[in-house]
Amino acid sequence: MAMVLGLGGGTTNSSGPKTLNPGQTVSFGGQGNVTGTVVDIDGDGVADAIAINSNNGSANNKPPGLILIDSDGDGVPNGVDANGDGVIDYYITIGSGGSISLTTLPNGGGNQVTVVPGQGFDSNGDGIVDNPILGQLANDTTPPTSVITPAGGTYTSAQNLTILCSDNIAPSNIVYTTNGTAPGFSPISGLIKNPPSTTFTIGAEGNGTYTVRYLCRDLAGNQESASAHTETYVIDNNVPAVTASLASVYVSNNGGAINSSQLTWSSSMNGTYSVRSGGTNCTDGVELSNGNATASVSNTATTFNASALSLGNTTIRVCVTGTSNGLVGSYALTITRDDTAPTITASPTSGSYMYLASISLTCNDAGGAGCDKIAYSSQTGSAPTSPAITGTTGAITSGTLYSSAIATTDLATTYVKFIARDLAGNTSTVSSENYMIDTTVATPSQVSVLGVGTEVFVQWAPVANAAEYRVYYSTTSPVTTSSISVTGISGLYHKVTGLSSDTMYYVKVEARNGVGGISSLSQEQRVFTISTPPGTAGSGNYVDISAGQGAFSGSGPPSVVIDAISNKLLVATANGANGYRPSLFRCDLDGSNCTHTDISAGQGANSGYSPFVLIDPISNKLLVTTVNNTTNFGLSLFRCDLDGSNCTHTDISAGQANNSLGSASAAIDFASSKLLLVMMNNMNDGKPCLFRCNLDGSNCAFIDISVGQGSTSGAFPSAKIDRIANKLLVVTQNGFNDSKPSLFRCDLNGSNCTHTDISAGQGTNSGSNPFSLIDPISNKLLVVASNGSNGSRPSLFRCNLDGSNCTHSDISSGQSAMSGIKPSATIDLALNKLLVATTNQTNNGKPSLFRCDLDGSNCTVIDISLGQGTDSGVGTSIRIDPISGKLLVVTSNGADNNKPALFRW
Repeated sequence: MAMVLGLGGGTTNSSGPKTLNPGQTVSFGGQGNVTGTVVDIDGDGVADAIAINSNNGSANNKPPGLILIDSDGDGVPNGVDANGDGVIDYYITIGSGGSISLTTLPNGGGNQVTVVPGQGFDSNGDGIVDNPILGQLANDTTPPTSVITPAGGTYTSAQNLTILCSDNIAPSNIVYTTNGTAPGFSPISGLIKNPPSTTFTIGAEGNGTYTVRYLCRDLAGNQESASAHTETYVIDNNVPAVTASLASVYVSNNGGAINSSQLTWSSSMNGTYSVRSGGTNCTDGVELSNGNATASVSNTATTFNASALSLGNTTIRVCVTGTSNGLVGSYALTITRDDTAPTITASPTSGSYMYLASISLTCNDAGGAGCDKIAYSSQTGSAPTSPAITGTTGAITSGTLYSSAIATTDLATTYVKFIARDLAGNTSTVSSENYMIDTTVATPSQVSVLGVGTEVFVQWAPVANAAEYRVYYSTTSPVTTSSISVTGISGLYHKVTGLSSDTMYYVKVEARNGVGGISSLSQEQRVFTISTPPGTAGSGNYVDISAGQGAFSGSGPPSVVIDAISNKLLVATANGANGYRPSLFRCDLDGSNCTHTDISAGQGANSGYSPFVLIDPISNKLLVTTVNNTTNFGLSLFRCDLDGSNCTHTDISAGQANNSLGSASAAIDFASSKLLLVMMNNMNDGKPCLFRCNLDGSNCAFIDISVGQGSTSGAFPSAKIDRIANKLLVVTQNGFNDSKPSLFRCDLNGSNCTHTDISAGQGTNSGSNPFSLIDPISNKLLVVASNGSNGSRPSLFRCNLDGSNCTHSDISSGQSAMSGIKPSATIDLALNKLLVATTNQTNNGKPSLFRCDLDGSNCTVIDISLGQGTDSGVGTSIRIDPISGKLLVVTSNGADNNKPALFRW
């Protein structure tokens, strides 16, 4: 997981200086996991690194993962070096109290840089590591090497010496002494300097013998395998002063590389000279040439051929004996033969990716010369021309110099070719990687399951550009891609058959785009293959779920959802026992272990009318909308954790005042992360209106969706989203059309609305209290209503999803008038059954269950009141529990002082 670099546990306070102190702990992402320490590497009391490997080294001498750089000299670090090249890679902003953020430009400018521990850095915010150095360091066991220039010898004056630390990935600190003692990092012995090189003067004190010892380590913590290097310098102002240089300090015996290097030297005095290979002074090693030296005249007679050198480092020493005094001066340097071509690794490697991968190229050179450059070429659709580098000169004759991560193109294949050169002129072979990118395969969401007998019905929301869906299932959790699967699904549902009855199954869904893009598996769902279909059991059970709340605590009427994550029944009411504030009753799915929570977030009495509850699975929040008398009957959103805690209140009226006291209906547009709330707007003649908000209740917009329909055309709305056509479907009891059922069909932003009379020839009041559903199998809109033109019996209006070709069915199964008051409905998709709960006034207001085929035929009815008395079925809300396979009906039980009640069948 990508985490922003942050600082915790430091010694500074919020009003203290914006600096870093040794000993402060560094955490990533603010989660409190200590993964690094601000350290003082050289023991001077000043912070100069952040050790990100906290288990390697003592408190002040851990190998640093990030080296602090103070480029403006104000005493406060303003950047970090992540690869040991001595250059700022990312800039630091230090806040009050020592908080840290990394950016690509100074003073907090550019992109925010995030750190992926153990992997690297993401500098463009795409969530992808574009600098993989932390992952490379985690696997680095190769020690670095170091070299000093000039090498030990006799010199006429003080010498400026340079120690260079080289590594296959990233060099780190150099430590050296000038008094012959052994250098070390822990305990500190000598002077410690930042990579990759340090320069200092030897012999400024005058003539004498000086011994320098040195070594280095890399950013992974590997130290040079050999003991400290030792070089002896004799400073004598009477000896000849010799200077020397090589055209190239790296050579190779390979064709096309730098095969030789010319030595150029001169002396301050006349004398005789000797050019020697190897050895430690002017009396040992192998003499290559000799002769007379003329003062201040350049000598270019010696050329070193790679074929004559051993692999690795060779010391070259020019010695001059002065004619006038016979004293010997010398100059030593190192030439390296490297016959090994560099290699390049690409991160990530070839493959199909669901994100815009940033391709990082890393050069490694095992031969000792070190990498010089990388050239690459890339294009989409087909392979590009191969890049080329001239070995002898380093000129790029084809391709582009690599300097930063290579971008890829979405919905295409990006072809990348690359080549590297080392400083000896060796070039690698041309390598290639191909990246198939498709960012459109999202994880399937809104997965729901229902099991009956030997079948499980699974459905989900559409995934953009998905060409195939797969269902994975198992009798054990967790479900993985190794579990049993059903492939080749093109629709948004599937019925898995041939299962065991009365068995718990676990289900996940995957989406594929057909060109290599594969989504992650959806959230796992549990489902029980109950042998007795919901609503058909010979007996059920009744539970008072009021959790000790008093009379009228179940008013509202109740609105119900199932929290499939914690397997809880969530019931929202306008709690009359608490001043009609919004309340949450949270129970196990069998009605046990109920708790009550006031979720009014400080709103006053009468703030909870007409509650409608939803779960926002994006942020795992409970959303409850109400008509709030505290705000003059405005619309309110109460947003809480799923257990009812941490509630906030937001007025979502969007400037509309005195909104309807009638019922509301809402849905979530997951594609746009919007809450769509539909109500009858009394300030607009009772027409249907849409309040469209962010899921946190911000940025609400008000939209009239009445399409020319007149007064009271928006009564008792019921909203659903057609996920195939991306349409909002709102069914109302249209008072402008004799209270018949109407369909208002709009785009999800509330535009392009149409109106259709869906009464199928039924008369006045045929659309009372409509409840809408979508049958995904037949792609039909199902509307259950209390049909006033048929004695307020329950009726089913069945239409195409655009409102055409509607039919009507009396589903009362012989029940008398007033049997269909305020219906609610659900679909048993495993058995293709419509389940409708009503307040059956023919049966003294008790709850009744009507069970029919999805076309409205073959209906049956049962009294599900389980001995509860008159008006026990007020305000039914019906669900199917996928865990137990039981039918759940929640009411405001008038036989028990209108407390919330659960009837379970």
